[in-house]
Amino acid sequence: MGKGRMIGLAGIAVGVAAIGMLFSNNGGERPKAKDEASQAKSQVERGMSNGTLKPSLTYEKKDGNYMVTFTVKNQTDRVQTVTFTSGKKYDYILYRDGKKVKQFSEGKMFTQIYEERPLKQGEALVFTETFADLPKGNYKLEWWLADKNWPNAKATIMFTVE
Repeated sequence: MGKGRMIGLAGIAVGVAAIGMLFSNNGGERPKAKDEASQAKSQVERGMSNGTLKPSLTYEKKDGNYMVTFTVKNQTDRVQTVTFTSGKKYDYILYRDGKKVKQFSEGKMFTQIYEERPLKQGEALVFTETFADLPKGNYKLEWWLADKNWPNAKATIMFTVE
C-alpha cells in the first residue's frame, strides 16, 4: 500500500472517530449552535408581535380540474426564515363528505435535506396542486407549511363538485 493511501485511510479513521465522539455526548442528536434554538423561537415571537406569515388557500376550476394554490406571505416587518428539514415543503389532507380521501405525504418518502428560505417583507412561498377526476361531493382541503416553527401557517377551503 502506498504512503498516500495510508495517509488517506488514517484521515478517514480520525474523522469517523471525531464524529462518533461528537454524537456520543448528546444522545445521538445533531449538535446545535447555541443560538439556533433561540433563533427559531425568536422567529415565532417576532412573527406574533410584528405580524405573521399569512397563509391563504384558493382554487380555480378549469376543464373539470381543481387547481389549488397555497400561499404563505411574510406579513411581518422583518425578513423571516422558513426552515425545511426534508424535501417535504407542505402537506395537505383532502376530505370528501367528511372522510379522508388523500393526504399528500401518505405513502411517500422525502429526501433528508436541510433548507432555509428567507422571506423578505411582502414575499411569499407559493405551492400548487391540481386535483383531477374528483367524484361528486362536498370537499374540505386542509393545507399547511411543513415548518414546525410556523404552526399557524395553515389554511382550509371547502368546495363542492357537482
